[in-house]
Amino acid sequence: MASRGLFRGYALNAIDAKGRVAIPAPFRKTIEGNGNESVFVMGKHEADDCLVGYDNGWADILQAQIDAEFSSDRNAGRAFDKHNINRRANALTEPVKFDDSGRFIMSPSFRRRGKIENWVLFLGVGHVFEMWNPMSLIADPSVDDDVKEIARDLLTDRGVGL
Repeated sequence: MASRGLFRGYALNAIDAKGRVAIPAPFRKTIEGNGNESVFVMGKHEADDCLVGYDNGWADILQAQIDAEFSSDRNAGRAFDKHNINRRANALTEPVKFDDSGRFIMSPSFRRRGKIENWVLFLGVGHVFEMWNPMSLIADPSVDDDVKEIARDLLTDRGVGL
């Protein structure tokens, strides 16, 4: 696999009543560097109460992995639920365009799925980035305490009471 930029770091950005929010500049650069376009794929995280985003190149790699796993399991006589995996990877995602300043509109459907209200906590986690309601992240018992501390600090810095 060719060298790809990874999503690293964190940021807290406001989301307005119309659903407009800005992708952090370093994440924008990674998306553009991995695909030379102003589009990312957004979907619901498979396990956590947040959303995920990634560039189209990563979407292609994920699809190739699904296809390879299906072929391997089929050749070995094992069952593989390619249909539901493909639904999650493709039907439950949407391409999202962003402008030169990184602003995009998060649809009401995705806002509900991610429980996103007034703030979006962006976390770079390698090949993807997560978009959290910071209060949901803080309340999630499976999230690392240091990550929760970052969320608390960012909210405090913005004057948001916990």
